[in-house]
Amino acid sequence: MDSTQAEKIFSESRHNPVFDFSQGLDDLFSAGNPEFIYRAGREWDTFDYRRGLDFLIRVRNAEFIHKAGIFWPEFDQVLGLEELIRLAEPDYIYRAGRFWKHYDHERGLSGLIALNQPRFIYYAGQEWKVFNFPRGMEALFATGNAEYIFYAGAHWKAFNYTRGFEILLSSQQPEFIFKAGILWKEFDYSRAWKSLESLVIEGEEWRGKALESPEWRRALRQIWKEACGEQKK
Repeated sequence: MDSTQAEKIFSESRHNPVFDFSQGLDDLFSAGNPEFIYRAGREWDTFDYRRGLDFLIRVRNAEFIHKAGIFWPEFDQVLGLEELIRLAEPDYIYRAGRFWKHYDHERGLSGLIALNQPRFIYYAGQEWKVFNFPRGMEALFATGNAEYIFYAGAHWKAFNYTRGFEILLSSQQPEFIFKAGILWKEFDYSRAWKSLESLVIEGEEWRGKALESPEWRRALRQIWKEACGEQKK
């Protein structure tokens, strides 16, 4: 990869009014720098886009495949997405789903699921214009990841709170049990509090925070009020 030569070719294309783009493209491919291949595809009026994508695939450069999919006037998004999946690049699979114009969101989600990436499954559900919530939810629940299950319950447009709550309790991670009590639309405070109590050491900090939280305090007062009422009967 010759970045100096590639930069020289690209600079000449900008300043030489009689620049030979056909020869310049051959020279640029010979220099083998993916950044300048991407930049040429974005700026040059004469460019072989299929050859450019084939080059980016050959050098396995996910960053510039992603950027080319956004900015090149011609781009095979099916082939580009397959390469991002083959390269196991969940970040760029997710980003492409946000910015590519003709993105296959089902295929992209399949790629994220296959890579078992709860973080990017959550991000996709939050940011993609097209997202299969039932599939994404099943995949996210299957990971058992309390953090991103909590985030999904707090921010996704669709969420199964009943199933999410059970997985959250089984994770025994008091931080996300506490936070879900603040941000989830549906939440069983009674069972959640019992879970925090059972986590004697790990849950101590979060029990304290719960007693300071308006949402938790309101729910706990009601729970204790009902418990006292039952005892008086």
